Formats: sequence, C-alpha cells, structure tokens
Amino acid sequence: MTMFVKSVYVRRITLAATACALSGVLAAPAAADTAPQRITLDYSKGRCGQTTLMAHSFTPTTLEITTSSNFTDDAKIDMAGQRTPLPDTYGAVTTTVDLGTPMPGAIPFEVSGSEWPGSMGTGCKGWIIVA
Repeated sequence: MTMFVKSVYVRRITLAATACALSGVLAAPAAADTAPQRITLDYSKGRCGQTTLMAHSFTPTTLEITTSSNFTDDAKIDMAGQRTPLPDTYGAVTTTVDLGTPMPGAIPFEVSGSEWPGSMGTGCKGWIIVA
C-alpha cells in the first residue's frame, strides 16, 4: 500500500512541475524573439514635435530624440529618474536613450531648456504609452 501511495505522489508532483513549466513558457513574453523597437521624438526651436509616443511592451526599446535649431547648452530630457542632455546644434543631431524592455503603462517625460531669441518654446511634457 505504501508503495502505491508514494508512486501516486511522485506522479502528482511530476505532473504539477510539468504544468508549472509549461505555463511559464506560454505566459512568458518572447522578448528574445522580438526585434528591438525605436520610437522617435523631434525637438526643435524649444518645442517638441509630439507629446504622446506609443511603444510595444516587453520589447527592447530605444528613444531617439532628433534635436535641431537648439541654441542652448542646457536642454535636457528627464524621464524615469534619468536625465539626458540634448546637444546645442543647428543641424539635426540624434540622441539615443535606452528604455530597456518596458512593461505596460505610461512613462512621463519632460524636455526643457532655456528660452532664447527666436525660440518658439521652452520644452514640453509628454508620455510614452507602453501597451
């Protein structure tokens, strides 16, 4: 009788471990199989081209900020506790920010810089919507 009970428990444990392993494989995102994504933001003359950006969740993501006609050396983007300076430039220069593999949600960002003659603004606030 005890041999029968032990084999039943071993079978149940094996089935439970297999079920857990399979559910983990099926539920886990396929981050390794997905191609990285790039989202873009344009910043020119003190203004952002858009303030709402869209991104896919569970995908390696980079934000590319194209800066042009920015004549201040204090322009920056603040996002998720990270501050990245933006270049003082006439022509278009791209700055890349690695966002890692974001989870679903919303990531706030703020681009700021001082006002200068000929500028149209002093930055913007926006969101990256990750779905």
